[in-house]
Amino acid sequence: MKHVVPPFDITADLGREETGRLLDWIVGNHLGALVRGDAGMEIGPTAAAFDAGAAQMEGFSRLLWGIVPAVAGGFQVTGLDRILNGIANGTDPENPAYWRQPGDMDQRLVEMAALAFLIRETPALVNDGLSQQARDNLCRFLATIQTVHINPSNWRFFRVLVIDALASLGWPVDQDCLARELDFIDRQYVGDGWYRDGEYAQRFDYYNPLAFHFYGLLYARWHADDDPERARRFVERAQEFALSYRHWFAEDGAAVAYGRSLTYRFASAGFWGLLAGFGHPELSPGVLRGLWSRAIRWWFGQPLWDGEGRFTVGYSYPNLLMSEFYNSAQSPLWALKAFAPLLLPADHPFWTEPAQADASPAIRNVAATKQINWHAGGVAYLMAPPPRHREVRRSADKYAKFAYSSHHGFCVEALEWLSSGFAGDNILALSRDGQDWYFRDEAEDASLENGELKTVFSPFAGCRVTTLQKPDGDGELRTSIIETDKPLQLVATGHAADLWVAPRSLQQVVEDEEPAGDAPAAIGSVLFSDLRDLDGRMARRVLPSAPNTNLIYPRCAVPALIGSVPVGRTELRTRLTAGRRSPAVI
Repeated sequence: MKHVVPPFDITADLGREETGRLLDWIVGNHLGALVRGDAGMEIGPTAAAFDAGAAQMEGFSRLLWGIVPAVAGGFQVTGLDRILNGIANGTDPENPAYWRQPGDMDQRLVEMAALAFLIRETPALVNDGLSQQARDNLCRFLATIQTVHINPSNWRFFRVLVIDALASLGWPVDQDCLARELDFIDRQYVGDGWYRDGEYAQRFDYYNPLAFHFYGLLYARWHADDDPERARRFVERAQEFALSYRHWFAEDGAAVAYGRSLTYRFASAGFWGLLAGFGHPELSPGVLRGLWSRAIRWWFGQPLWDGEGRFTVGYSYPNLLMSEFYNSAQSPLWALKAFAPLLLPADHPFWTEPAQADASPAIRNVAATKQINWHAGGVAYLMAPPPRHREVRRSADKYAKFAYSSHHGFCVEALEWLSSGFAGDNILALSRDGQDWYFRDEAEDASLENGELKTVFSPFAGCRVTTLQKPDGDGELRTSIIETDKPLQLVATGHAADLWVAPRSLQQVVEDEEPAGDAPAAIGSVLFSDLRDLDGRMARRVLPSAPNTNLIYPRCAVPALIGSVPVGRTELRTRLTAGRRSPAVI
């Protein structure tokens, strides 16, 4: 498949005008996929766990996350008449393109938030571009969110935004419902700028910048005068969050690949632009712009697009293996949240000050989330304990690895093909028979003390593993204490590198007496990764990862330690190093 490259120079920091043109290029590429009276979008034939009509509405509505800031910022947007036509048709119960009244837990409730954004940020467009009948239909459609059952998670913010938008139009709303949802959101705050995503969930991931803080800052933008105390809380939490979140980005703008919904790609970069509208006591507008601009530039250097210049499902390249059950072909359009800075006027310091590098400390420990962020060699790394509650496809791969990186990606299907000689990154796999392998998918206990992350897990009955991790200069010290009542086989791996080695069965690899040397660090690769047994008891090898399982590199390999574990207590002390190779040897 041919992949389109944006016809813009994105090697320098993006200015406001270039950003507007980039947004219009994306919108224009997707207009040809509008269907059903312009009220839906159909990019491809793949499906999600909701009905096709909701998926079509999803594609249409997510365009608005980019269109609205552009229109509010005074830009001309291609196809705006078709967007207004789609809203009129999609909300008209008598029209064949009607989006349908949503039921409990309906995907349409998610997509309503973009319509609320349209109402609040571009009221003149709504009033002038829609007839009175169309506006009434829109309000009646949105008002249904007040009475249906909705996911007790970041979804509650959708209800807040919609009720708020309806109230701004003078439509009757349930103020008690609004108050309950705002209280629910407050209860999700855990400190250090972070929210959990639901009463029992402990996932601390990109839903903080692209959902909780994004919507919280919109609320603060709209209610600084009439709800100043809550607006202040939302802004202060976002400012605190920024001090952690800045560490998720590498020098070149690449973000740590971690968690679910990564097909939304640069959606989470929009946080920096919204935050700039309120300022930050420690991060200048130039630093905020640099964080945003470098992120956008990195993403636009990846093969994201199909032959029509439309989003594909995947991360760095098209890849359904890493997708979620709720990802339709249209889902990646949530990335357009990244264009939120277009809400800022041309004379705002975010646009007038030069983009600056972020001189953040090398290491940041976040007590509330038990996460450690650090930088080495221009690469950003993250260590985090697995969440307690999961309903995510490939959850162990997305949350339970020992470490995550901005440049090495991570591999899904990390254990499925281990006996065949394919291995994923950053795992400690244990087996009683050499055929069935286990890695942690949850932690029995986790703590962060004195800059060291401790997790405890039991891969199966009769075995308990305590792992201690901490940054160490340009690498990481990783110690696992294995207590077992039966002898075990072990495979431990480090970060993936962008090179390929011939696949062989794990038994063949074990029988190979040749040491791994400094691999994976082959000439020609951009990355290196190495994992060493500090006590020298394990065999060092290199294993390929199964093709297309890594988010960034279709073919890659991992450094591995292979050995056996006797009955009793065994301590495996390792040092992991990884990074980008010097340009001189690439």
